Amino acid sequence: MAGIHAPAISQGASPTQRGNPLSAFIGEWTLKNDLFQQVWDGKTVETITIPKHFTKCDPINTEGSVLCVVSAGNLKGHILWVMGANRHVHHLSHFGTERSGVGVGMLDERSNLALKISFRDEPEGTYRLYNYTWVSRDEYTMMSRQYDKHGRATGNWYGGTFIRLPRL
Repeated sequence: MAGIHAPAISQGASPTQRGNPLSAFIGEWTLKNDLFQQVWDGKTVETITIPKHFTKCDPINTEGSVLCVVSAGNLKGHILWVMGANRHVHHLSHFGTERSGVGVGMLDERSNLALKISFRDEPEGTYRLYNYTWVSRDEYTMMSRQYDKHGRATGNWYGGTFIRLPRL
């Protein structure tokens, strides 16, 4: 699931998105081949199919912000990313009834995004490192790895490859 190096994504942004450092993510997305992988017991890799996964990311009324609304089968949610003046990306998300996440990270010159996020429904002190890595202008991988309160990898992770839907 590792992405290959690609040119900076935000260079091709439309005039209305050009000032938004998160513009690479703006658009409509789906899972490549409807496939998602996950490990919840530290060792067993499950490959699941999520047909009709749909994520729509739009700029909102503050500079450097993107709101993504996600529909992944029975799981619905949203993600808000805001680029601060110090170039940190602040993350706030909510999925289902209990999965609320908050964190911060950095966006690199290729628009790859790395975040450290804590979730309310996971054990206290644990966190996840998320990496959004661009494969091309219209494809990125997302990998989330869990760490315990001592900073040790638990072996639990999930991720997938996302492709941009063509504009109609």
